[in-house]
Amino acid sequence: MTRRAARGLVVCVSLCAALAGSLPPALAVAYGGIQAAGPATSWNPGKALAASDEALLSAWASDCPPPKGKCARDSTPKMGVYIQRSPAGARPAAWKKPIRVSPGSRQAERASVGADGSLAAVGWVTQTSYLHYEPAARRVFWMRVSTDGGVSWRGALQMTVADGRVDYPRIAVSESVIYATWTNAATGEVRLGISDDAGATWTKRTLATSSAHADGNPEGFAALPDVGASGQNVVVVWQGDDGGAVEMIGSNDGGSSWGSVTELSSASEEPGLDYAAAQGASDGVSHRVAIAYGTDGGIGVRTFDGGGLSGPRDDPFDWPAPISGVTFVGGYGPAIAPFGTDGLVVAAAACRNTCDTSNANARIDVVTTESGDDGQSWSTPIRLTDASQAPYRINDEPSIALTSGARRIAFDRYQTSFTNYRVGMRSGS
Repeated sequence: MTRRAARGLVVCVSLCAALAGSLPPALAVAYGGIQAAGPATSWNPGKALAASDEALLSAWASDCPPPKGKCARDSTPKMGVYIQRSPAGARPAAWKKPIRVSPGSRQAERASVGADGSLAAVGWVTQTSYLHYEPAARRVFWMRVSTDGGVSWRGALQMTVADGRVDYPRIAVSESVIYATWTNAATGEVRLGISDDAGATWTKRTLATSSAHADGNPEGFAALPDVGASGQNVVVVWQGDDGGAVEMIGSNDGGSSWGSVTELSSASEEPGLDYAAAQGASDGVSHRVAIAYGTDGGIGVRTFDGGGLSGPRDDPFDWPAPISGVTFVGGYGPAIAPFGTDGLVVAAAACRNTCDTSNANARIDVVTTESGDDGQSWSTPIRLTDASQAPYRINDEPSIALTSGARRIAFDRYQTSFTNYRVGMRSGS
């Protein structure tokens, strides 16, 4: 059986609060050791870590779900999506018992979570089969909302039609508004939903149309969009075609109106892996939305402040890059988070030899760096994982949350055989 590779293929396996002020560009951040952010047999596709007022939230899927750990079948148990919650100030995180947010009667994965204040939203996608997954079969996007920071969750909301097919959704929450984006896999439409009443009603629209197929034609169109929001500023980014073009569109009035589509990059060396990320500031110091994306040979960074889009910033890693004693030939799948007046945190998957996650010899680590001047310069990157050590040879799909003065970076850990896989996390300050 196989599992998806870097937001590309669906699963089928058994087995800041306060970060105000900008940082000096070369500030060294001390990270604690790797801890679990999900149990054994857990994974997520990135954008699955978020902070409410008092809690850190980790979203993940599992095909051997707790509490019994019995592996999924087409009958029961079903693959499911869970939320785990920790007090925001706990370092390392002190995870509470996981809550299953997807119904036990349906196969579910492709988790994403967003939070701001006491409002949080978690999304997932259901599919018709686990053991006999069919790429052309229907896939439906669902969501649940919490108004108490993730302690309890309202009933499931069906975001897309029952006979439709979507790819990976992503969620952002800012100032009592929920934003969700996804691709209509049948048409290539990049869709956006907005709710300002905790999910009771939604305004949905098509922002653009993509011709990208992240995993080939059977899965349908997959623009792999992301959404970031802070205050009234909103950004949606996506893959425009199979060559790796990255496009974005921004709004400075909460999504009521939009500017024109802007191409950030025309091509990528790893078009199926170099999907873009967008995340808004949540510490109240600014309302910037930061964007990171794959380019032809590197990672691009831009910021949107409502008045306009910044010019391209310096590449945070500049492959090939020596990081923590290892030279990395390339990278993919970035995550980014803004803080303070000009601060940025970036994480990405970095490839020691190849970025092909289906290659048994692949050795991939998560690396991170920071900027205190809006990406004009970057701190010396550091490596958060060690792919030379078994069993986790591939570490990717980073998510970033900033909470209680800490950086939290979560990531998937696995190997080509998927004998072992789980979500890990490191906390830095």
